[in-house]
Amino acid sequence: MQVALVGLGVMGKNLALNLIEKGLTLVAYDTNPDAGAELLSCAQSLGLAERLHIVSDLGDMVRRLESPRSILLLVPAGELVDRVCVDLIEAGVSKEDIIVDCGNSNYKDGIARKLKYQNKFEFATMGISGGAEGARHGPAMMASGSEGGWERVEPWFEKVAASYNGDSCFARVGQSASGHFVKMVHNGIEYALMQLIAETYQLLRHGTGRSPKEVAAIFEQWSQGTLNSYLLSISSHILSLETTGTEPLVDLIDNKVGAKGTGLWTAQNALELGIAVPSLVAAVQARHLTNTIDTHAAKEMTYASKDTVAIDVDLDELKEAFYLASLLCYRQGLALIKGASRAHQWKVDLAKTLQTWRAGCIIRADYLDDIAQGVEFIDTLEKEASSLRKVTGLAIASGLAFPVLSSTQTYIATLSTPSNGHLVQAQRDYFGEHGIKTHSGETCHLTDLVEIDAKVR
Repeated sequence: MQVALVGLGVMGKNLALNLIEKGLTLVAYDTNPDAGAELLSCAQSLGLAERLHIVSDLGDMVRRLESPRSILLLVPAGELVDRVCVDLIEAGVSKEDIIVDCGNSNYKDGIARKLKYQNKFEFATMGISGGAEGARHGPAMMASGSEGGWERVEPWFEKVAASYNGDSCFARVGQSASGHFVKMVHNGIEYALMQLIAETYQLLRHGTGRSPKEVAAIFEQWSQGTLNSYLLSISSHILSLETTGTEPLVDLIDNKVGAKGTGLWTAQNALELGIAVPSLVAAVQARHLTNTIDTHAAKEMTYASKDTVAIDVDLDELKEAFYLASLLCYRQGLALIKGASRAHQWKVDLAKTLQTWRAGCIIRADYLDDIAQGVEFIDTLEKEASSLRKVTGLAIASGLAFPVLSSTQTYIATLSTPSNGHLVQAQRDYFGEHGIKTHSGETCHLTDLVEIDAKVR
């Protein structure tokens, strides 16, 4: 079996090594010749150089592949993907060939490209998670589409991907470009979980006065049980690190947080689809707030420093609150995927989606089985819900910032307690005559229900 790979950056190089280690013969290309040389050197050190062919241009790559061809793209999202596709057409790819975009492309671009290139080649999409380590030893792979050509590469992707209890973490989750949408939401959940862990650290360190090492020990203890996850584990390790002078490593790191766009796309698409994911949106905004000093509105967004208040939090209640908040971050993401699938008729399989997240990816966690049980299971977590309310109240009372924690509590409270939407409906109709809907389902205006004093209007 021959496969070609275009793009030998960190992810491309490591995925290439994974592919040839699993038995594939790989033809690889990058515009930077040093990247190809580095990959070849790594393959030689593993004794796998005979399975790797580095080419100097796309024309040579296409000529080396037997038809029908299978070509993977691991290039930066955006115009470069189209540029490579056009170059491949000029190099001689045919309608029977399949080209799989494995980068972090916007799913809307994937939909457009499927139409744009439908008479030139089969264009498919696949999101990959796990970073360099995952790409090398087994990533999570969220593919989509029903294009001809999948049957050639699917068995190999199942081998290349991570596995959980004997099942591959590769799946075609749905139709069209749903694989990239699922990967986008995966990253949105990732944003929320990272911020939630950071807020829990913030509460323990600056709210209760614990040292980073003490917080690391708490996270480590949690990781030994049901809360075990990749992100919590690496956070514990990070917080345990010290300089040679025993200064906490985290204290040397600037507070400004970068982003590559997938979190923002998640928030934008949730708003467009009318699906509430407040925890995921809050995590994106939390990153934006760390960079306010660099914005044009910096002066309007810079306030005087305030004192905070020490609090005393029960660690068992904090653990319960963290557990429920984590589950709710995932559930919001799954609700967004389900809503988008319905809107675009993708037929996304949520069970397959969760299977791809069980190993290899950044948001893997032992409690994914609990998430899979759905809303019915979350409704049974009364003790955890009480702890979430209590901990959120204590956290806010400290004067510190907890955007994801508070948004998550607001999310579950809005969906499980009396709403205030009836007053907002009335307000909109009062000044704009937008109409109101009654409990009986009737649509009318306030004036139909009661006479309003014209002087007040």
